Amino acid sequence: MFLFFHRFLRCPCAVYVLSITSVSVVISGYSHASEPQSTSPAQQPTTAPSSYDAYLYDTNFNGDRLADDEDEEDTDFQEWIDETQDSISDTIHYYGTSFDHFIAKKDDEKPMKNRSYLKIKFKPRYSHREYFSGDASVKLKLDLPHTKKNWKLILETDPDDFDRLEDKQRGISDNSDSSLSGAVGGVRLQGRQWGSWKTNFDVGLKIKLPLDPFTRADLRRVDRLSETWTSRIKQEIFYYHSKGPGAITSFNFYFANPQDPLTILKLSSSAQYLDTDNNWEFVQQAEIFDRLDAKNLMQYSIGVSADSRPNYSITNAWVSVSWKHRLYKDWLYMTVTPELDFQDEFDYRINPGIMFEFEMFFTTEGGIDRLARKIPLPD
Repeated sequence: MFLFFHRFLRCPCAVYVLSITSVSVVISGYSHASEPQSTSPAQQPTTAPSSYDAYLYDTNFNGDRLADDEDEEDTDFQEWIDETQDSISDTIHYYGTSFDHFIAKKDDEKPMKNRSYLKIKFKPRYSHREYFSGDASVKLKLDLPHTKKNWKLILETDPDDFDRLEDKQRGISDNSDSSLSGAVGGVRLQGRQWGSWKTNFDVGLKIKLPLDPFTRADLRRVDRLSETWTSRIKQEIFYYHSKGPGAITSFNFYFANPQDPLTILKLSSSAQYLDTDNNWEFVQQAEIFDRLDAKNLMQYSIGVSADSRPNYSITNAWVSVSWKHRLYKDWLYMTVTPELDFQDEFDYRINPGIMFEFEMFFTTEGGIDRLARKIPLPD
């Protein structure tokens, strides 16, 4: 697999892919993360022939020698990948720890574990009637464990507050006019307890002139209904100065057999109101998560969405199957999702499509199983 990526990096399109990654890291405000790009195979001089070209003109071709060289190239490329990931992760951890110690750590306090991370996501999607669309996003969270109220610094390049509810639930990028454009940054007060409810509170600015202040809050609780059923209620409210308020209410129900905890059924019902559209959107969805092994997860989904304006009507029904795979260690993941949509804009005619997703995580906190799907526990 790494040989495939290595050869891919030699083609001209690899320069484009690496440039996206470089820009994404710079957006996060850390120039150190771009330093490893200078050693990228895509940027090496092209005058020297590759090992493959050399063997084309070697009359004393030796298959074993080629195999050994390819194995060595794989090892070198793998080492470069690991060093690059470690370098970016260490940079994120360094800035998170330094800022935390600067604003909150007392001299007599011991250092605490810092869970700062950077997530980069690429999501190309193709459908028969809507053609191709692509999206890349970056999310950065700097952990401040020494703050008494558990504050976090957040940066999102692609906030989804004003995306359609269906797209949020399905993890699809929304390119509609109502979507937000530009990155947002702010602080988050996370995990405050209010009886049986837990809260998050964000305040910040959209990083684009003119500056656009925003605030977000969510309130949620989890209840164990029986040995096999669990419920989760969540209420979100957000406000942007340029767009006004919005709200989301969601009810989720989880089912899992204690004899088979790796398979989970999730039933969800949610509603979103956006003041910019003066519209309520409703989504009903059923999902099954089936953990196959340490590297693979299957997700099956069926759902329907509806709008309240101009008249209440079904806007889409869909069926999808997602295969989530851990490509490399615990920080590089791929998802492939074939899907069938039946949208009102196409008179409910079948619209087949497929979506790919590549996620990269940069953090010094290793050993996280990002394919794990767990039923939430009551607080």
